Amino acid sequence: METAHTPFTDILVPLDGSADAERALAPALELATRTGVPLRLLRQSPTDDKDVAAEYLAGVADRHAGGTAIETLVDNRESIPDAILDWLELGTLVCMSSHGRGGVARAVMGSVAEAVLRRLDRPALVVGPHVSDEATFRGRVVACVDGSTESELTLEPARRWAEMLDLPVWLVEVVAPRTSPDWDTHGDVMESGHVAGLARRLGHVTGWDVLHDKHPAHALAALEPSDLEPTALLVMATHGRTGWDRLRLGSVTAATVHAATVPVLVVPAAPVTGSGHEAIARGTTGS
Repeated sequence: METAHTPFTDILVPLDGSADAERALAPALELATRTGVPLRLLRQSPTDDKDVAAEYLAGVADRHAGGTAIETLVDNRESIPDAILDWLELGTLVCMSSHGRGGVARAVMGSVAEAVLRRLDRPALVVGPHVSDEATFRGRVVACVDGSTESELTLEPARRWAEMLDLPVWLVEVVAPRTSPDWDTHGDVMESGHVAGLARRLGHVTGWDVLHDKHPAHALAALEPSDLEPTALLVMATHGRTGWDRLRLGSVTAATVHAATVPVLVVPAAPVTGSGHEAIARGTTGS
């Protein structure tokens, strides 16, 4: 059974047989171990390969056998995103690699991951190509904001995950470099005041910072390691001041997932319509 403050009831990890996709296993297994929720491994496969897919998943489960309950699922749908979405239960957390055999989309996010995220109305844990196989949730949970209302949707998930993992919360706002010769202390106060106000609203925040960088993804990825304490998890919204790319996922979020050495909790910034999964998605937050 999940712990008292766990914001999900089970974890679904989509696998495709590749080492890239299996990068999602380490954080998923640690979360399952810490919270006591079951882990489900899913592979989409054509009907005639069902036995091969089942054997592969059984092997993965055996290699990671321990105190975690692991269920294996084989789905023969043609669409991998459809298979993932159709296996979601009320409180399922999707934990997936950003790159697998589905290929790489224009915005440096794996095409399957993007297709799932743009239809998913719940936070999902995304593991980029630079996350270590031995990555653990140690350090701080960093909620990333950019001054937009949409980005502030990271605050509550960051709080809940920090509470679940017993980690401190840090707020970070990334803004454009200062180019005006008239910039003065007043400008610093305004920037700092915004982040400080969000910290007060959220509560339980141990610190905050304002970063000036024309490449926000690089600045956020560089937060780990930190002189203060390492970053365990980045929390980002799919849309903020930087705009939307063609597949709905914010381009800065996609680039950060690609560059980060820690998992990124991607929070949808707007309700999804017309996907056929919205009724399930709206009820995904556990108690």
